[in-house]
Amino acid sequence: MNKHFYILLIFFLILGNKQGLGQQKLNNYIDHLFNNQKFMGSVAISHNDSIIYSKYVGYINIDSKEEINQDTKFRIGSVTKTFTATLIIKAIEEGKLKFSDKLEKYYPEIKNADKITIEQLLKHRSGIYNFTEKTISKEWEQDYHSEKEFLEYIANDESDFEPETEYKYSNTNYALLGFILQKVYHKSFADILDEKICKPLQLKNTYYTYEVDPSKNEALSYNIQNTYIRNSKINFSNHPGSGGIASTVTDLNKFIFALFNEKLISKQSLEQMLPKEKGAYGMGIEKLTFDNPIGYTHNGRIENYFSEYLYFPEENLGIVTLSNAINVNIGMIDIALLKSAYGQQPELPNFNKIAEITEEEFNKIKGTYFLAESNNNQSITISSDGEFLFFQDSRAGQMYVPFEYKEENTFQYENAILHFIPSKKEVHLDQNNIKKIYVKG
Repeated sequence: MNKHFYILLIFFLILGNKQGLGQQKLNNYIDHLFNNQKFMGSVAISHNDSIIYSKYVGYINIDSKEEINQDTKFRIGSVTKTFTATLIIKAIEEGKLKFSDKLEKYYPEIKNADKITIEQLLKHRSGIYNFTEKTISKEWEQDYHSEKEFLEYIANDESDFEPETEYKYSNTNYALLGFILQKVYHKSFADILDEKICKPLQLKNTYYTYEVDPSKNEALSYNIQNTYIRNSKINFSNHPGSGGIASTVTDLNKFIFALFNEKLISKQSLEQMLPKEKGAYGMGIEKLTFDNPIGYTHNGRIENYFSEYLYFPEENLGIVTLSNAINVNIGMIDIALLKSAYGQQPELPNFNKIAEITEEEFNKIKGTYFLAESNNNQSITISSDGEFLFFQDSRAGQMYVPFEYKEENTFQYENAILHFIPSKKEVHLDQNNIKKIYVKG
C-alpha cells in the first residue's frame, strides 16, 4: 500500500469519529485563530469528492453577528482563474476556440493583439499590463463597468514585454478571456459557468454576480484592527473571468476533484493545462514548490477575501481555505491542514510574541495605533503570526504586511521602516521620505 495513502487512511479513520483527537485538535487550531482575531472563514479537507473535515468560524456580517456556516459563500478572487481556464479549454474541446487563436480576432484595439494568442493569455505570457496595478484601480473598480468601458480603460496601456518572451501575472489576461467566452457562446459569463461547470457538478453555491449580497448568505469582507472594519466594495463587473466568482469550501473541493479526474475536460487537455516545473504557472493552475507529495494550487485575494486550494492528485486529497477577514498568511493555515492529513497535529501559535524579541517586549508594541493629529480615525494594527511582526492599515484595500526585525524597536518592509517608542506609546512610519506618527489607542 502506498505510504502516503496509508497515512491518509489512518487520518480518515480518526476523523470518522467526531470525538477523534485529530479532528478536535484541528478544531482547536481554527478556533484559536478566530479567538485571536486572525481568521474568519471556512476550511475543508476532501478525499475523492467527499468532505472528511470542515470548520467554520466568524461572521457573515459583523453588525448582525450572523455566523458563517457550511453554505456561506465567499468571493474567491483569482481562484476564479482555474474556472475560467477550464471553460476556455472546454470551448477548445468543443471547437469554438483554438490555443493559437489571436487576440485581434476579438479585440484588435489591444496592443500586440495580432501576436497574442489564447494560450499566452492563459499562461500570463501576453505582456498585457495588469489593470489592477493602476493607481486609480481601487476607485475605478468600485463601480459597474460594461465590457466597452473596460476595454477603453485598458486599450491604451503599454505592454510590459513582447508576447511569449516573459511571464508576468496579469488580471487583464483573464478578464479578456472571460469576455471572449461570452463572445463565442453568445451568453453571459454567469450562464456559461452555470451551464458548463456548476449544473453538471451540482455546485449549488457557486456563481458569478456583480455585487456581494449578505442576504444570500454571502460573507462581507473586513480588515482586522482593534475591531473588524468593513473593506472597500468592489463591483465584480470588472472581474468576470479574473476574480468574480463566489463559492464555498465544499463546492471548490468538488470542482477541483472533478477537474483532476477528467469529469470536466479530457486527460490530454488536463496535461496541457498543468505546469510541469515546481512553482510554475500553467493555465489557471500553479504547481506547488515542494514535490512530496506532488500538488497544485491557486490562491486569490479581492477586497479582503483571501482564498486558496491545494490538490494532490496521487492521493486525491484536496484542501480549501476561504476567508473574509485574515491577519496571517493563508498558506500557514493550508499547511496546518495538510500536516494534519499526514498525522502531524497543529500546534497553537503564540500570537503574543515574535521570534526576535521577548514576549514582554512585544506586548509593549503590539496593538492598534491611530494617526496623530488626524480626525479620520485612520489606524494601523501591529500583531504577530507567532513568528513575524505583522502590520495592517485600516484603509480600504490594505492587506497585512510582514515586517523584518532590524534592531531594537525598529522593523523594515521594503522601503518602509517602523520605529517604536514604547515609553510614549508611539510608532513612527517612514516610507518614501514621508513620516507619520501613530499613537496607541
